[in-house]
Amino acid sequence: MKTKFFLSLLAVVLSLSTYAQQPRPHLQGGGMYLTADERAEIRSKRMQKSLNLNEEQYKKVLEINLEQEKKNEELRKAHQAEMNARREKMKAEHEALIKKFESVLTPEQMKTLKENQEKRREDWQERRGRRKGRR
Repeated sequence: MKTKFFLSLLAVVLSLSTYAQQPRPHLQGGGMYLTADERAEIRSKRMQKSLNLNEEQYKKVLEINLEQEKKNEELRKAHQAEMNARREKMKAEHEALIKKFESVLTPEQMKTLKENQEKRREDWQERRGRRKGRR
């Protein structure tokens, strides 16, 4: 009885692990995201199937989805550019802060400050589940 239960459990675990390794429909090989055209086509085909669209409706829906995907792509690009600019500004401000500290603190105190900052960074990465030095 225990053997049958164990074998059944093993079969379930193996089948779930192979399911988890299936490629995601929104991702292309290697984790690359699909193009706007590909996303629009996937969405339109889903709608065609679920709404039973005829060919004319499908073409119009595809056109609408393509237009929306291109708008979304532009919004993502703008957001990414904004985030990069903000990151660069914060980096410059941090460097200016370090220079101000260097004008006040001794070299030993600066060394301790940098060690403390590195320790906090490592603790944060550990809490986030990342390996050290991976950035």
